[in-house]
Amino acid sequence: MIALGLLTASAGCHAAWNLLLKRGGLGGPAFVWLCGLLTLPVSLVLLARGPGPSAWAGLVSMALHTTYAVTLQKAYSRSDFTAVYPVSRGAAPVLVTLATLPRPQVLAGAALTLTGVLMLDRLHSTRGVGLGLLVAACTAAYTLWDGFAVTHLHVDLLTYLAVGNVAQVVLLAPILRNRREVLTHWRQALPIAVLMPASYGLVLVALSFASVSTVAVGRTLNVALGALIGAFVLRERPRIAGLVVVVAGVLLVSRTDT
Repeated sequence: MIALGLLTASAGCHAAWNLLLKRGGLGGPAFVWLCGLLTLPVSLVLLARGPGPSAWAGLVSMALHTTYAVTLQKAYSRSDFTAVYPVSRGAAPVLVTLATLPRPQVLAGAALTLTGVLMLDRLHSTRGVGLGLLVAACTAAYTLWDGFAVTHLHVDLLTYLAVGNVAQVVLLAPILRNRREVLTHWRQALPIAVLMPASYGLVLVALSFASVSTVAVGRTLNVALGALIGAFVLRERPRIAGLVVVVAGVLLVSRTDT
């Protein structure tokens, strides 16, 4: 129940910053860098006490999360929120579960979920769904790695997030040509800079209470919230039948952990 509560709070934060990202005008590595820069002072304070013996694990997480963030923004730039968000959130837990618990029931759930993903596609947004699946692969990769870091390397969660953030800011800074122009968007980036680490910090804490596959499946609460936000805020029209099939497939997968 503790993990479910944490994941519910995380889903709210995640859906909120995805909505802000979709509605914003700045994207790509520049926006990822700006969000990291805004929380850099907090990260440096956390690291002042020492990075810890497994700090290198945060660098791997940073590389995976940066790839995810850039891919997600490209997907949003080419398709509707209600096409990309359910696909990326619905397919990710299936990929995680397949990697950790390949039982026949999981295979059936994966097939059902992918069927729902295809149903969510609008005929003119095939590219967006393809990018959504790529985002899901990125999500599965960082979920598996972060689960390993928490359960096997026993990383300090705050330090782990801080190392990744500092490394991301340093890595992206040299490739940005107009950093001063990027900084003018700080008001737009500030709420995302707060919600993004809050969302995933809650997921990392949940990993301390439940298995990686359980947490990955629990994160599909984001799908329902994302669909509601897309429908009522962005006035988009999600395909409800596809959403129902995705959730049904994920629930089938989740029964392997019960």
